[in-house]
Amino acid sequence: APLFVFILAEELTRPFLPGYIKSLLVPIPWLSPAVVVGLPIVLFMLIVALSQPFLGAYSQRVGARHAMLIGAGTAAFGFVASAFAGSVLDLLVWRSLCAIGYAMVFVAAQAHVLEHSTGASRARSFALFIGAIMVASVCGPSIGGILADNIGERLTLGVALLSLAAIQQLPVAAPVDPASSPARAPTLREIRALLVNRHFMTLTGLAAIPAKALLTGMCFYLVPLYLLDLGSSQSVVGRILMAYAVMMVLGTPIAAALATSRERMENLVCAGLFISGSGGLLLLFGGGALWVFAAILLVGLGQSMSIAAQSALVREHCEAEVTALGEPSVYGVYRLLERFGNALGPLLAAALVLTVGYHDAFVWGGAAIAACGVFFMLATRRPADPALARAET
Repeated sequence: APLFVFILAEELTRPFLPGYIKSLLVPIPWLSPAVVVGLPIVLFMLIVALSQPFLGAYSQRVGARHAMLIGAGTAAFGFVASAFAGSVLDLLVWRSLCAIGYAMVFVAAQAHVLEHSTGASRARSFALFIGAIMVASVCGPSIGGILADNIGERLTLGVALLSLAAIQQLPVAAPVDPASSPARAPTLREIRALLVNRHFMTLTGLAAIPAKALLTGMCFYLVPLYLLDLGSSQSVVGRILMAYAVMMVLGTPIAAALATSRERMENLVCAGLFISGSGGLLLLFGGGALWVFAAILLVGLGQSMSIAAQSALVREHCEAEVTALGEPSVYGVYRLLERFGNALGPLLAAALVLTVGYHDAFVWGGAAIAACGVFFMLATRRPADPALARAET
């Protein structure tokens, strides 16, 4: 419940945050307004990406409940201060606080699940953990759009304070096991070793980073600004963004059940990237709100097909690296680069808006993601092995 309320507070901002940033614009030398609108979103994603490994160690040291309270308090202060922002410059500072709080609550909530579940119940506990996030992702954008239309963006930002009351009800943390290894961030040596690894970068550079860049660039940046530019209300923006989360909730379990072999996983990633990219290409046929809604449905369907398979393929593609560096290090670098994709998305979308405008930015972004799907298919294609085919049969 505390995690749901907290994630909901952030999801409420999805439909109106770009428009709110646009209303606070001030001239910044060497930066166009389109880029400045994306800066708070980029900074938020970048801080979450860089701080989570370190905050995981902090959470383990002070206890999950304490870390969640500090994180929620930090984010709540950031939300309230964001509501009183006078320009985009001070908004950058307050959104940075929201990012630190978000990262701390996320890693602390994950640690809380580990502390209060056993091997037999852990899968069910993590299902609840993921369910809280996904339900907040479904409810948040539509409710946020309605609230912003009726009470304004500034009052809507204050809803984050509700999560503090819920976190207060968490049970006291379990004692820390002295034998447990402390959480740590990936080292520079591990990052360098994986950055030059062809198998790892094929998966990360052609699938994970583009998928996250599409999510933040299209859903968090382009869709709100483009629909508001068309004259749609923030409630409409919220309902359209909700379609992405609905497709993720419906499609991810089905895709995870289908991902039973390496070949199937790779096919799901290829198809997912191509379908996601087709969402942007769909706007070649029209530019109204209904076309954007259909595009978001395709993006959600494509992402739901590939997200579970991508994570599973890390082990399949990098078995030697997992043996040499350890699974936590390999997955830590993978998640770090994946989150950099989150930060990159709004910047790339802003560059496209400056070059070709809002409408064509969807098309070119979609084409780039579809191309990544094709390149991933070519990079992972292997010659047929008759003996292996007979064995599988």
